[in-house]
Amino acid sequence: MATQSRRLKLALVGLGRLGAIRARILTSQQPRIELVAACDTKPGSEEWAAANLPPSVKFFADPEDCMKNSDAEAVLISTATATHASLIIMGLELGLHVMCEKPISVDVITTEEVLAKAASKPDLKFLVPFCRRYDESYRAAKLMVEGGSLGEIHAVETTCLDQQDPSGFFVTFSAQSGGIFLDMGVHDIDIGRYFLDVKSGIANHKKQVNRVIAMGQQAVYGDLAKYGDCDNGWGMVEFANGKVLTTHLGRTLTNGFESTTRVCGTKAHSIVNGNSVVNRVEVRDSYGVRMATTADAFILYEKSFLNDLDEFAAAVLDNKPLTCNPDDAYEAAKICTALQYSFRNGVPVYFDDNGLPIMEPVEPAKVNGH
Repeated sequence: MATQSRRLKLALVGLGRLGAIRARILTSQQPRIELVAACDTKPGSEEWAAANLPPSVKFFADPEDCMKNSDAEAVLISTATATHASLIIMGLELGLHVMCEKPISVDVITTEEVLAKAASKPDLKFLVPFCRRYDESYRAAKLMVEGGSLGEIHAVETTCLDQQDPSGFFVTFSAQSGGIFLDMGVHDIDIGRYFLDVKSGIANHKKQVNRVIAMGQQAVYGDLAKYGDCDNGWGMVEFANGKVLTTHLGRTLTNGFESTTRVCGTKAHSIVNGNSVVNRVEVRDSYGVRMATTADAFILYEKSFLNDLDEFAAAVLDNKPLTCNPDDAYEAAKICTALQYSFRNGVPVYFDDNGLPIMEPVEPAKVNGH
């Protein structure tokens, strides 16, 4: 009973879009977690924290100061992708359990450095949660896969389509995000691996991927070309066991947010979120029959943000296992990095026997396929 009554003292670093959602959940919906501190370096963040967080939550403008002096035993990192690796390493070196939003880094080498640091701290919990793994619909589909009712799973098809953002926020953010395949696609790549059992039927478990290829467009946001990015991207992954993942990532949808996964089996297919509707209400008027679309991923996967925090708290307080391990983040990162490279350089990317993407310099004339 003593273990169950103890609460995990946690500091939240990053109060942006997702960080603000995390803050609300932590202060009102997580009985096993006590938010003791919040941190953000952006001007105006202290005022936001004062207006939206309980007085007991200390505010810090410096992440190191927060981790050292907040009395936290764990940290949740919800900052820009480019800052993740250094903050994860800082937290682990300071003896904190770490939970960090995806991805670990924008490049493979840095990701490996972070994983090595985590491995050197076996007593500390480290979680990079992929929200779809914590979604109840995806978990139900996984049980169908494991139960065999779909037959042999041979392919997965995904889409992840954001609503158009008039502010174009993500255009300048692209310089830090690593590009659409890393920023958005890492979820799709991970959920494909989740369903496809990519380690089965291969002799060399280091090499899980044969090759990837990607292409993209700047259909609406032309300035993305300056960052080697696109607003619509298509990727294909051929795994070493012959199974295939295809994905369409987009930021130009006009009706809301849509995210669909088709799990292709030899007996049946399963479709998750075939219609990303916000509820079951239909409007019938002079325009026809219509339903409202879910506004964004944060609403569609809101329950996931509860479930992953529950799991993290149980891992620290009760020493329960994490269902999403660092290797999952590593494998997804390698594939996404290869896809982004493939798009930027107009070439397929093959993987070597150590499971690393072979990304060699390409002549400037070949960049973006020209």
